[in-house]
Amino acid sequence: MPTEEAYVLSPTDVRNIRSYVQHKYAAMPQEKRAEIVADAVKRLIHKQLPNFEDSVKQHVTETLIRTAVLDRLGPVRAEDIFQACLALDRSDPCIYEPFHLWVEEQLYVSCEKPVMRRLMDELSVTGEQTDIVPDEVKSGLLTRLRGFLVAEGVEQRNEAPAAGTAEVITFPVPVSKWWTALSYRLSSRTIMYSALCTLLIASSLLYGWSMSKPLLHKLQPPVVMKPVQPVAVPSDGLPAELRYQEIDQVRMVEYLQSKSSILAEQPYFDAIVSAAQAFNIHPAVLFAITGQEQGFVPKTNKQYKRIANNPFNVFHSWQDFNTNIGQSAEIAARTVYNLSKQRPADMDPFQWINRKYAEDPKWSDGVRSIFATIIAYLDSPASSQ
Repeated sequence: MPTEEAYVLSPTDVRNIRSYVQHKYAAMPQEKRAEIVADAVKRLIHKQLPNFEDSVKQHVTETLIRTAVLDRLGPVRAEDIFQACLALDRSDPCIYEPFHLWVEEQLYVSCEKPVMRRLMDELSVTGEQTDIVPDEVKSGLLTRLRGFLVAEGVEQRNEAPAAGTAEVITFPVPVSKWWTALSYRLSSRTIMYSALCTLLIASSLLYGWSMSKPLLHKLQPPVVMKPVQPVAVPSDGLPAELRYQEIDQVRMVEYLQSKSSILAEQPYFDAIVSAAQAFNIHPAVLFAITGQEQGFVPKTNKQYKRIANNPFNVFHSWQDFNTNIGQSAEIAARTVYNLSKQRPADMDPFQWINRKYAEDPKWSDGVRSIFATIIAYLDSPASSQ
């Protein structure tokens, strides 16, 4: 699932601050104006950091200015803050606890501290493996953490986060008299308009109330009671036919071999079946997802060995998250299990999972069709093939 890019400070913001300071303090020396700009930029970043001690905030702020603003000439993003904080000593409660709260606010989740600490440790190890992990993965660690948390089944808050308010940067110059007078006039005008709006709303409500009252001298139409429509009761995850059951593994291997699939071999086959059993999912569901995502990873593909590490395309794609089949199968199974929760009884399970597993709205149609084909193959006599 794609995530929105959160900018804390963009190059345009820096240019606007610099332009304002140069215009407002034209009489000051250039060095003094540069100090004011630098101070304003630091305060903007400082305000968005986790609630660390001031010395730690100062260190992180300087790191962000050096890496994002000066070296990369790009915006300071929440992702940059996360990476800078990830390099701190998380064994220190004064570091980890505010960092944990900050991540919860950014991703809008509620996660136990040990769980998030473990996931952060996994990200740190993965981020250090620059020889096997693409730069795209390193640049999206906060996005990957969101994926880890979703796969762990952490609580996601339902209401949308309130929009943050920008920090007001004060400058060491007294406010002019014309601005004070203008503010007074604007304040008075606002009060007057508010009173008029309140009067208008009250009149509209009173008129609507009077129109809604039945007139005593008129016959009222009979009241027709519509039958109550039954409410779809949420189902308990996957239906019975999609839950784990033993399959004819020989036939499943034969089916995969007919697709020239590397997944018919070890350790891939057993890893997928084991993950399905661990999360009470029919193995054919997971194999069907690999069919939809990667065509069962045929060995005719030059990169089949790397694709087989993540044939489910968890965390966006096998290129972005190239791990091993054991981990990717577990994440895929856990994701299917969690996304199946609270499914309305009248909702197709594949379509319900499709909401968050894949961006393609037709994904569920493909997986459902492949699943049905696999089941038909497993149920057919071997001699008919």
